Amino acid sequence: MNSPQYKDYYAILGVSRQADEKEIKAAYRKLARKYHPDVNPGDKAAEERFKEISEAYDVLGDAHKRSQYQSFGEQWKRASQSGVRYPQGAGPMPGGFDLGSGLSDLFETLFGGGGNARADRASGKGEDVEYAIEVTLEDALKGVAKETTLVLEDACSGCGGAGAPRRGRGPIDIGGICTRCHGTGRVTRTQRINVKVPAGIEEGRRLKLASQGAAGPDGVRGDLYLVVKVRDHATYERSGKDLTTSVDVPYTLAALGGELAVATLQGSRTLTVPAGVQSGQRIRVSGQGMPGQDGRNGDLYVRVKVTVPKDPSPRERELLRQLAALRGDVVRD
Repeated sequence: MNSPQYKDYYAILGVSRQADEKEIKAAYRKLARKYHPDVNPGDKAAEERFKEISEAYDVLGDAHKRSQYQSFGEQWKRASQSGVRYPQGAGPMPGGFDLGSGLSDLFETLFGGGGNARADRASGKGEDVEYAIEVTLEDALKGVAKETTLVLEDACSGCGGAGAPRRGRGPIDIGGICTRCHGTGRVTRTQRINVKVPAGIEEGRRLKLASQGAAGPDGVRGDLYLVVKVRDHATYERSGKDLTTSVDVPYTLAALGGELAVATLQGSRTLTVPAGVQSGQRIRVSGQGMPGQDGRNGDLYVRVKVTVPKDPSPRERELLRQLAALRGDVVRD
């Protein structure tokens, strides 16, 4: 029997051999989105690349498979399908099999009793899945219904997530792989979801969609969690329920006080500017912030930026000279 073709799964995902689970998952998701058949319709090369990426993640994303892969090299799949493991402190014998405590596992698998071990371990509820969803500050203010498409990984129902065909007791084909998932134990699918983002949602909040995650071997789905990211706004800064913005205030208005129209997320409002306000000071506009879970809105803080005219008219210059003389200020003629 020919040995299965060895593939460098680390190179396929573009990660180092010391990569942790988080790095491996991030690399897989990035590549899966890029080469998914739905994104590249009719592109056979992208389809094959996607299968290769999925196969690599199925192995490196599973602690046991990864251990077998690193221990047995090109014989990893044969050893994995036979259920062979290294005993404590031992290594592989020539030919790729360990003759320590794994020997009983090998005989049990080949001659009965162990054929469905991996499938049994894989059965049950599917995995919970977490995705990021982005909303604008305006969406977060009023609440919004979002629709998006996700790429999810289900356990293969054909093999129970084992990667090899389901077998009963008795001899098995060591080289066999599931034809539905091509030995990865996972099948990908796209899912379009709708979610209602509540008003006042904050950065990092998780929205739970029960039973909309990945499917397990028996079809039972895990949960889907959408982690909210609020896009940075060009005008407003947010801190909890409160918002901060800046507004230019003419020096005359800053000196004498008065009123100024200021834009808010909820429309234009009249801002009362106290006499003598300085640049950098904040003026509070009550109730014009973000809605809170307690039913009370936060506040809007307007940061003052006092401005002076760059090209005053001759009349303005004359009046400014008179004001300077009155105040005893020495100014340029």
